Parts: sequence; structure tokens; C-alpha cells
Amino acid sequence: MNILILSATKHEVLPLVEALGKPFFTDGKLSSFQLGKLKTDLLISGIGMVAKAFWLGKYLSWKNYDFALNLGIAGSFRPEIPIGEVVNVIKDQFSEIGALTSAGFLTASDLHFSDFDSFPFRSGFLINQTDFTKSGIQNLKQVTGITANTVHGETNSILQIKEQFHPDIETMGGAAFLYGCLIEKIPCAQIRAISNFVEERDKSRWNIPIAVKNLTSTTLKILDDLNKSTIENE
Repeated sequence: MNILILSATKHEVLPLVEALGKPFFTDGKLSSFQLGKLKTDLLISGIGMVAKAFWLGKYLSWKNYDFALNLGIAGSFRPEIPIGEVVNVIKDQFSEIGALTSAGFLTASDLHFSDFDSFPFRSGFLINQTDFTKSGIQNLKQVTGITANTVHGETNSILQIKEQFHPDIETMGGAAFLYGCLIEKIPCAQIRAISNFVEERDKSRWNIPIAVKNLTSTTLKILDDLNKSTIENE
């Protein structure tokens, strides 16, 4: 089984890399590991949706994958999704594509851009309908995300984004990953660990270490379940 793991930064997956051991191949951007029956490629794309879209597209054209994982940290808009929790983003959208008007921000869907009302979109949303039952992902909380070039850290902009989009979490590249996987019809999951609340920016209130720790343990459990499922299907 061929698995692709995509992360924006090495920092978010460094403990995972250490757990996977020595790669049998690396080109500086992508490293390949053998984990039981899983041939696992780890791709570090760089930060933001442009980098993620480019490098994902490049490597998807090079190799066929049976499953793809997007791993990283995220900000939570909701107190019931606390720092340290690991979630599965099944619904995402590009929150900054649209037009600013005197009446407020209009989304691409509001503007009736046809691309955002046809596959892989549904009324502006990217919706992941992957079957998670044999991947160890089914028990994770399923959430809705927004993907933005500029993360929110100012009260008025946070209130505006919550009122218009009603998101659970925020990332800088998740929708780009989901877009590529949906187009290529690759089963996938966007797995995020909460490092902070979306509020007035104050990094002293963040807890990236606990987010990375929980992301790592969750991912290792997912890979173990995928490996067992592969063995069972042989």
C-alpha cells in the first residue's frame, strides 16, 4: 500500500520522522520509508496553499497513492475543540477568494463563479467523503475548516470570519490538499492538532509541543491500522 504524508513544515512531523526511522530514499523534499506493508512517502511542502498545491501536484504526477494524509497544527475557533485535540477536517474552503464590497465580503460562491459550484466543490466547499472505518481515523472529531493566507489574530476580523463562515478550525493549506486529492480521487484525510485558539495573537498562550506530540501518536496509530488492514486484505 502506497501512502503519502504531506506536511507544511518538518517541525510539525519531526517526532514522526524519528519514529519512522531511516528513509531508504530521499530527494531533499520527499523521503520514503518502509513501515510493515506500507510504502510511506513523507513530503514537506513548505508553508501556504501555493507551495502545498505545487508540490502535491508534482508528486501525484510521479506516483500513484492509495491513501494520503495531510498533517499539521491548526487554530481552533471553538472552546469545545481545545488545545491538544486532534481532529479530522472533512469540510474546507478557501475563505479569501472573493470580492470586498461596501456591503462586506462576497465569497466565490456568492459571486457565482462556476468553478466553485462544480466538482470538486459543492457550493464553495470541499467535502471529504473518504471511508475512514479501517484507517483508525473514524473516532476523531470531524470538523469544518477554512484555509487562509493570513491567519486571524485581530478581534474584529475574527468575529467577521466566524459570522460569515462558521468554521471550527483554521489552516494555511488544508483546502489545497483536499482539492488535489478530490480531483485525483485519492482517499485522504486532513488530520490537524490544535495548537492555539483563534483570538488576539499571543503566542505565549499557544502549546505547539503538546499539539505535535498528540499529532504524532495519532498518526502512528493511523499508520498501524492501515498496515493491519493491508495485511488482512492480502
